Amino acid sequence: MMEEKYLIEKVGKENPFRVPEGYFDTLSSQIMAKVEAEGVAPRDIKAGKEKRAKVLWLRPVLYAAASVCALFISVVAYQSHSDQGTAAPTQTVVANNQMLMDDYFDEAADYVMLDNQDIYACLSSDY
Repeated sequence: MMEEKYLIEKVGKENPFRVPEGYFDTLSSQIMAKVEAEGVAPRDIKAGKEKRAKVLWLRPVLYAAASVCALFISVVAYQSHSDQGTAAPTQTVVANNQMLMDDYFDEAADYVMLDNQDIYACLSSDY
């Protein structure tokens, strides 16, 4: 808000931008001249609309195909995951996971620069 007041004091409220006289009178003719110079005919524009209509018609079909693919991938991932998870974890796997968790916690504590005193303070305070 202060910046706006400062700018109004320095520059004023007058709009410095002006449209040249007769600009909008000749604008449409200038645009049509550029379109004709590039060789875009009205029939090309009409053909583009027909092509777009076909794409719009195909959109639900593409959505359905994408949904079927996503469902198939989900089922395959679930089946492969459930096959691997049937065996009970061994003592070695549990110990390795605990070591990884300890290492992760140590790295996180180092990253946020926590020492034992800070950890005790956090655990003892009531949040």
